[in-house]
Amino acid sequence: MSLFAELKRRNVFRVAIAYGVIAWVLAQIADLAFDNFGAPDWVPKSVLFILLLGFPLAVFFAWAFELTPEGIKKEKDVDRSESVTSQTGKKLNFLIIGVLVVAVGVLLLERSVLRDPASSEEITSTASKDLSIAVLPFENRSNREDDEFFTEGIHDDLLTTMANIGSMRVISRTSVMEYKDTTKKIPEIARELGVANILEGGIQRSGNQVRINVQLIDAGTDEHLWAEIYDRELTAENLFRIQSEVSQAIATALQATLSPEEAERINALPTTNLQAYEAYLRGRQRWEARTADSTAQAVELFLNAIELDPNFAEAWAGLGDAYRHQVFYGGLPAFEMLPKAEDAINKALELNPDLAEAHAALGGLSSQQGRDIAAAKYHLERALDLNPSYSPAYNWLGLVYNSLAQFDKSTEIFLKGQQIDPLSAVLASNLAFAAGSAGRQDEMKERMDRLAETHPESPFAHRGLAFYQLFVKGRFDEALRENLRAVLADPNDAAPRVFIAHQLKTLGDAKAAKLWLESSFALQPDNLEAHVFSTLWQTEDGHVSEATAAAQQLVADYGSSSVAWGWIGELLASADIDAGIPEAAIARYADAYPQYWGDDPQPLNINSTDPGIEMVRLLRASGDSDEAESLLDELTRILEATHIVGPTGSGFSLAAAYAMADRQEDALLALRTAVDAGYRLGWRYSFDYHWSLESLRDHPEFEAMRIELAADMERQLENARRMQASGEMPVVPGMELLSQPETSGAPPI
Repeated sequence: MSLFAELKRRNVFRVAIAYGVIAWVLAQIADLAFDNFGAPDWVPKSVLFILLLGFPLAVFFAWAFELTPEGIKKEKDVDRSESVTSQTGKKLNFLIIGVLVVAVGVLLLERSVLRDPASSEEITSTASKDLSIAVLPFENRSNREDDEFFTEGIHDDLLTTMANIGSMRVISRTSVMEYKDTTKKIPEIARELGVANILEGGIQRSGNQVRINVQLIDAGTDEHLWAEIYDRELTAENLFRIQSEVSQAIATALQATLSPEEAERINALPTTNLQAYEAYLRGRQRWEARTADSTAQAVELFLNAIELDPNFAEAWAGLGDAYRHQVFYGGLPAFEMLPKAEDAINKALELNPDLAEAHAALGGLSSQQGRDIAAAKYHLERALDLNPSYSPAYNWLGLVYNSLAQFDKSTEIFLKGQQIDPLSAVLASNLAFAAGSAGRQDEMKERMDRLAETHPESPFAHRGLAFYQLFVKGRFDEALRENLRAVLADPNDAAPRVFIAHQLKTLGDAKAAKLWLESSFALQPDNLEAHVFSTLWQTEDGHVSEATAAAQQLVADYGSSSVAWGWIGELLASADIDAGIPEAAIARYADAYPQYWGDDPQPLNINSTDPGIEMVRLLRASGDSDEAESLLDELTRILEATHIVGPTGSGFSLAAAYAMADRQEDALLALRTAVDAGYRLGWRYSFDYHWSLESLRDHPEFEAMRIELAADMERQLENARRMQASGEMPVVPGMELLSQPETSGAPPI
């Protein structure tokens, strides 16, 4: 008998087939289970190794042994006349068929139920609809720390180049950098970022040569769609050409549409100076960190890039953004920084009128100035037309709609931004504020909690939670804890120190408040918020004439931006009314709020009620009573339709509007409702000094609420001391949060 016939008689072939099918089913089940339970890579590899090792053993046992009615026997010990291999063969046939049915079931189950629809077949099928891609941080293969920034910079610039392809959704650098040195698998990363494709690669720099290797992976199947290695001389031109070639190759692999205009932008050479390019890359990286120090460093790096190549449009746009953000994060005066930003941005647009980053910067600047909201919207939307994957433009456009009190629209824009930058702390923070401004306070808290959980080191998360505690809950003690965490996250930012000082002063610890305010001045002597709060304290301590003089100096130094802080405008308005020149204050408010009282005013909204109430007082003082009463009626309607507490809560403002209309009972009821709901922020100034409540101050119910609020401040101060003593309060090196009880200033009652 031939060997083939003997193998067939002994069912060796059937056993091999049955083992192979069973092993495949087991491997699929194990893969599904391990993937869903997050098992390490070595576990499924070990299972596969064991299954492969078992195959020759199964074949050997099929050859050397036979299954008989009496049990397993060696084949040589079985009489051929008593052999039952034919019956065993039939059983194996049924087994193979049965296992094949199970295999088909496992395959169907894998595709329809067990696999996350965002991570397998559905990602592949949506690629043609979404064309979404995440470019993971490149590996620095030079093994030199000096080349790490270069690797990150090339990665960042490739993202920018690819983002010019409008039909593709390219995840922002902020989000993909979270996966630097990750051990997560490609499908898991794709699932978290919501993309269908992943690009990964590495960069090796040696002397004047650079090697860049990249590979495009289908996130659903983990299959390689395209790969390439680029060995080039290290020049700026070659780096930009590589980025262009990679972008076009990916567009081809994904069948993405590439317009002639997009191809032109992709093939453009921003600079031919390699040193300027490297300085620009460093500048963008530092700007994205959004801290006081990093923003200042970004300015210097962009200036260095411009010095090396004065025609580098991207560097001019970056400089404009860095100047703008020095107001937010560096505490520098807007009147000094914003004109410099405007000059830099206009220079960028002069060099490249179709530069998305420059249009976005100009839109953000227009919004920051508050002078031309229509221009802000135009330039931000133009930026997104040019580069639909530029996430800062979504953020700034959302803020524009926030300023117009179109909170649903701003939420929509922020969510679109999150599709590009799903792990952005800035977008997440602004989404939370949009929810709170719209009256969805629970959603605001949930989003801020989630942000603090995913970005525990982010100052945005802790400052956001502090504002929630202040605006919604009226809990200064809890807000202190979060602002302390914000200080630890960015020790050189004065803003959270200023707010800590204000909270301590409101609670009654004037000595500690003064120390925290002094520490903010030491960091940022020109910080407007610190000067504003210092002026407010002078008012609350009864030094109104000194406070008024300080307010006049602030307007002289900082311009109309200081008037936007209500206390400053109100102090100066009172001085102008006393001097018989209310028209001067009206002009000052029109200059500070041109979007509402300029040549082309926007409709009033909840963001304009506080300055609107001040305008009512000024119009009355100027003799224009008809316009004053019409404005008051409109403001009252807006406030009555608004939630009580929160970033845009009606709280105190509705009581002020009622009091101005001689509706004292309604004013007291509105104030009572606000106090019960959690209104605390700014209460001392409102109750003791705000002119609108003068008619209520002799009312017993008003005085009862004042005593109640003062007692609550005492309770919160004691609780803050308890939290400090128990270690619940974070500790800022060199600073003590609270002074001892015997030296603290008691809140006036």
